Amino acid sequence: MKAFFVFLSVLTSLLGFIYYYSTFRLISGLSLNGPIVTMILFGIGALVILVPLTYAFSRISKREKTQTFFAYVTFTNFGFFSILFTLVLFMDLLRLFDIGIVSDYSRLLFSTLLHFGFPIDGVTEVKNFSLAFSTIVVATALSSLGFYNAHVRLTTKHVKIPVKNLHPDLHQFKIVQISDVHIGPTIKEKFLRRVVGKINAQTPDVVVITGDLVDGPAVTLKHHLKPLADIQSKFGTYYVTGNHEYYSGVLSWLPEIESLGIRVLLNENQTIPVGNAKLLMAGVTDLTAGSMIKSHQTNPKRAMAGGENSDFKILLAHQPNSVYEANKVGFHLQISGHTHGGQFFPGNILIYFAQKFVAGLHRYKDTQIYVSRGTGYWGPPFRLGAPSEISVLELQSTV
Repeated sequence: MKAFFVFLSVLTSLLGFIYYYSTFRLISGLSLNGPIVTMILFGIGALVILVPLTYAFSRISKREKTQTFFAYVTFTNFGFFSILFTLVLFMDLLRLFDIGIVSDYSRLLFSTLLHFGFPIDGVTEVKNFSLAFSTIVVATALSSLGFYNAHVRLTTKHVKIPVKNLHPDLHQFKIVQISDVHIGPTIKEKFLRRVVGKINAQTPDVVVITGDLVDGPAVTLKHHLKPLADIQSKFGTYYVTGNHEYYSGVLSWLPEIESLGIRVLLNENQTIPVGNAKLLMAGVTDLTAGSMIKSHQTNPKRAMAGGENSDFKILLAHQPNSVYEANKVGFHLQISGHTHGGQFFPGNILIYFAQKFVAGLHRYKDTQIYVSRGTGYWGPPFRLGAPSEISVLELQSTV
């Protein structure tokens, strides 16, 4: 509980800085003054306070619709101000390094706004006003597009996995992956039912869920997982834990997931007979699991045990960084998620400073790794520059 309060305090302080810095810079640029400034600042303060209130409310209230409403308001503002803050910093750079284009653009925009009757007679700095006005418009447009992408656009990404000397019976073996669904404050059963429909349309040989399936307590969210029981595949559905399961009470979630006919792999494996071939499907717990539950310490070696002689060995691991140990043990392919591909601007750029394998198919020595951008989202209900995906991986034999 103490760690939670520390996290919440740091997050609220950081967001408070981002919200107010962006607001003050834009107020200055728009030449605003008087009572309207006071109203704006009080409004921003309310949005900042809403952050810890929403987290607290999610823990004490059983009214799901009310929780969802507050979560949407809080996380949408979180996302909007993240984009706005980045654009404000860019605006400040443009103001410092004006090469003439900015001034010409500012005069054109200002005269256009005057022509259409915008009340901007009191503006003293044309360039500052134009940059601030444009920043707000662009941030609003990007946020709207990000919101649309997260809720409407759900791509099915087809990827061929080339494998030398692949057993003939495994050629064109089809794996459908979902990852980072984050059933929780704003993602519910309706979204998951849509996902399952798209999975089944692919007629998969096997379905894998690579962690962060849930983002909240089982007692209030378990009924939203019901659509997973309708997944249709030839050899079943396999699941491994992500870091968010451990924030959400993983021990209460695992029986619920298993009750849906899903095979949970906690540093375990299962051999799947495919014709005359043996396919090893193994899974490890999240890289951070051991720090929260000692018995859940991630262990790729134990996940391999007994399957060393399989024709093709697959490891399900939530975090891409598991690949270093997976390679040492001898896995041919690791399937991961976790990164969200950065999820939305500017995260889709900054993520490359934190992760070597961000999205798509990569190779580390003798092990290939596929990293999904995720099927849902976390926090802000935005997807921008990192589309959500249902991944369809097909093994392909190469000489």
